[in-house]
Amino acid sequence: MQREPVRIVLASRTSELTPAIARWITSGRGSLAFILGDEECRHRLLADGINWDRVLVAYRGADAIGYAAFKHHRRGPFSPGSGPFVREFGRLGGTLRYGLFMVSEWREWCYGFYLYGLRVRKVARRQGVASALLQAVFEQARGSGHEKVELEVQAKNLAARAFYAHHGFVSIRTMSWLSRLVPIPTVINQRRTLSPLSRVPPK
Repeated sequence: MQREPVRIVLASRTSELTPAIARWITSGRGSLAFILGDEECRHRLLADGINWDRVLVAYRGADAIGYAAFKHHRRGPFSPGSGPFVREFGRLGGTLRYGLFMVSEWREWCYGFYLYGLRVRKVARRQGVASALLQAVFEQARGSGHEKVELEVQAKNLAARAFYAHHGFVSIRTMSWLSRLVPIPTVINQRRTLSPLSRVPPK
């Protein structure tokens, strides 16, 4: 049985967004659970502050099967404001957690174009969806005037590291110092240099 083709759209340009998609996108950033709490808490903190112009959604038919979020020009997929944090954790705790979250966001400004996150639903994996999303990310980077795409991947996530290496990313540095300062996994900074004619190789 032939599958329907994958369709990728910039979320800010579609009317197909649903609360379920917003919930899925806010379920990321699990490495910051010590700041943002569990998935339900992350949804309460971030759902009203999603920047949909920094999110690509992959559809097969009417079903959202993957997304990629990115950051450039000091704007990423989330701009929540301090209000949700204060409501969730109180004035003192909320202000502290909001400050820590913003430090994490500001740290990533050192990258010109940053792949913030890429996820595909289990039922759609190994079907080229992640590769198609990555190609769309490259097009977004070129369109915003960037020649490089950078990301951070957990050192222990061997499958993700292999996927990005297959698509032309090279490791720049291991950032173990972060895990010594805050309780997050060791990450590796990876970079892909783009060219006008570059294409994602098939997998």
